[in-house]
Amino acid sequence: MQAKILKGTDASYFFFPEEKSTIISKSNYSIVYLAANLETKDKVVCKQFLPMLTPNQSARLKFFIETNIRLEHNGIAKIIDLIIQNGEVFIIQEYVHGLSLKELINSREYFDYRYNYFFYKTIANFLNILTFFHTQGLCLCDVKPSNIMVCFSENSEIDKKDPQVKLIDIELVKPSFKPSIPNFGGKNFSLVYASPEQILGFEEFVGEHSDIFSTGLILYEAIAKEPALNTANPMFVKRIQTRVKIKKHYRFDDELFRVISKACVKPEFSVIDKEQSEDEIKLAIVKSLSKRYQSAEEFKNDVLKLIL
Repeated sequence: MQAKILKGTDASYFFFPEEKSTIISKSNYSIVYLAANLETKDKVVCKQFLPMLTPNQSARLKFFIETNIRLEHNGIAKIIDLIIQNGEVFIIQEYVHGLSLKELINSREYFDYRYNYFFYKTIANFLNILTFFHTQGLCLCDVKPSNIMVCFSENSEIDKKDPQVKLIDIELVKPSFKPSIPNFGGKNFSLVYASPEQILGFEEFVGEHSDIFSTGLILYEAIAKEPALNTANPMFVKRIQTRVKIKKHYRFDDELFRVISKACVKPEFSVIDKEQSEDEIKLAIVKSLSKRYQSAEEFKNDVLKLIL
């Protein structure tokens, strides 16, 4: 099988584009491969951007690359190199050794209540990363547990007392409370973790509060061991995710439920089944944003109080 060689600034890298097992993820916008440094054989992640179909997608790519390059934080998977070769664009990113938060939530090993502390610390440490993004005037727009890695320690184990967390995908990042750069045919946010303002299509209201909402749903799932959105039927997803209040799970105590409820405030309508005008929906969204946590830092502080 033929390897593809990429010549970077300080090193060369290789991957096998025809080998399905090396594909980490794929969208209409990019393909993410497991790759390696040609000399050291250390694992890296290679993101190949697919040919642009519209000028807007070229603008989207430019914004994404510039944002990745300027963001430096130990909670974000490091960008190692940007390679343009034969008209194709690649980003080489550090390979994070660990398990995704999604894998940990689904692991039977972590079902016991004794591990609630671990998940509180993991969410709190992730909220530190969110705080950094928000202070840069950015919104992730696609917060979900599969994008959050909990790193292995030097002995290849998860530190259950103070887990190190890294964000591995910021492809949908945009300026807060501003229209995103159009991404026609590209990657879409996950409906299961999306905020009401995202689902309803009001980009001007998508910002810090939206990421907070999504993180609240992850906190719900981490402790309940099931998603807050309890249907896969697309006919009901929009209604439930935008209008139906979060319900208390039997694994929650009152204080945890209070924290999740505050993170995940949804718009309220006088008649839930009535079609509202655009102005009525906007007003309801604005009111819901004012009732959520106003910062990731405020949310984090309340999560840490759950440990005490």
